[in-house]
Amino acid sequence: MSDNLLQKHNDMVEQLKADLVGNTQRLKVKKKTVSNLFRYTGRAPLPSRTVDLSSFNQPLHLNKATKTLDVQGLTTYEDIVNFILPLGFLPTITPELKHITIGGATVGIGIETNSYRYGFVHDGLIEAEVLLPDGRVVVCSASSDYSDLFWGLPNSYGTLGYILRVKIKVRAVKRNVHLHTKRFDDPTKFLRSMKAAAAEPLNDYVESLIYSKNELYLTTSRETNKASGLKSIYGGTVFYKEISRPGDLFLSTKDYIFRYDPEWFWAIPETPFYRLFRRFSPSKYRNSAFYTHYVAWQTKLSSKLPFYNFEDESLELLIQDWEVVWEQADKLLRFALSTFDLDGRPLMAAPLRTFAPATSYPMQKNKLYFNLGSYSYVKKKVGKPPFYNTKTMDDFCFSQGGIKMLYSSSFLNKAEFGKIYGGESYINLKQKYDPKGLAPTLFEKVVRAH
Repeated sequence: MSDNLLQKHNDMVEQLKADLVGNTQRLKVKKKTVSNLFRYTGRAPLPSRTVDLSSFNQPLHLNKATKTLDVQGLTTYEDIVNFILPLGFLPTITPELKHITIGGATVGIGIETNSYRYGFVHDGLIEAEVLLPDGRVVVCSASSDYSDLFWGLPNSYGTLGYILRVKIKVRAVKRNVHLHTKRFDDPTKFLRSMKAAAAEPLNDYVESLIYSKNELYLTTSRETNKASGLKSIYGGTVFYKEISRPGDLFLSTKDYIFRYDPEWFWAIPETPFYRLFRRFSPSKYRNSAFYTHYVAWQTKLSSKLPFYNFEDESLELLIQDWEVVWEQADKLLRFALSTFDLDGRPLMAAPLRTFAPATSYPMQKNKLYFNLGSYSYVKKKVGKPPFYNTKTMDDFCFSQGGIKMLYSSSFLNKAEFGKIYGGESYINLKQKYDPKGLAPTLFEKVVRAH
């Protein structure tokens, strides 16, 4: 870390501590980036004091020898990649959406198509500098006096504090990625091949798109320095369609890392206007943040002009990620395919394992899991209550001993939630690091108002 950047960062921290000394109010973070939390219904804001952390937004130092990066908590993955990829490195896990922040992905659950090898985002965490709700700042690591906070940060969603700086592991990468897609017409054969792909040392990434029990695509990818036939994820290219058919594809490493960002996976509508938008709009507008702002604008306009309805009322939002141990993968996948009417949109699946005992996201260490994600809309079930698809899938996942990410809506009661997400261990952390209750509990943060 350069002396100038370190001094500037430390000065910012000291000023923040001075501003918040003796704080007795709930804190609300101000930042420049869009939120990547997805709640199906709106929530009334709670009284709070705004703390501006938006300037904690840049990489500080890459140590090539130790393969570590110091970076401020509100730095986006786009800025991180721009800083270290030209030097031949990436974080061990880099989420697909450019404007996710490193702090957000650490206190959330960040996953990628190489998570079977490197775990979650928090598996690459070495050290974190954390602003506690009462204004104190502590530095935690696995071997520090605050090791319990270190293990408690993943899946805490800011309820224990806000990350100001982290030190993370990085990995050396090649310039490009070679993708190979194969189609399957049977879930069991598909899962057998996915497990084998995750065990193959030459594979760097394993992912899949699933349209039905008879149409499943497995994509295995390997990093390479070969540069012939590279395709761009911009222009008229729609990435998920490129890997929704068998064959080979070459992308630059940067395009591969952010391959789903231009369409926010497959959320941008298939309309003549958007086809023109994809083909001719500048790449700075082809990103998930622009789409998020656009949807917010639509929602605001709809509330003021009721005769404008931008939503298809036959569809229900389903943005979720579920995980089960690999032995339950076939059950989970078949249940999802028998439950959802996907309306032509795919599910996404990938193998993963974790190496860290995260307090509030307990999973078996070093064991292969199956992740299944839905990032769009499905058909509503006639005569069923709102959010039926989410609730039904959640219940089945939990009944199989699984777990799901909390970046989207959840409908558990308090007792059920505590049983799955940390229970007494989380409560003890909350009492220790937020004794005045100046931040919401995890249950309040992710379930309240449902």
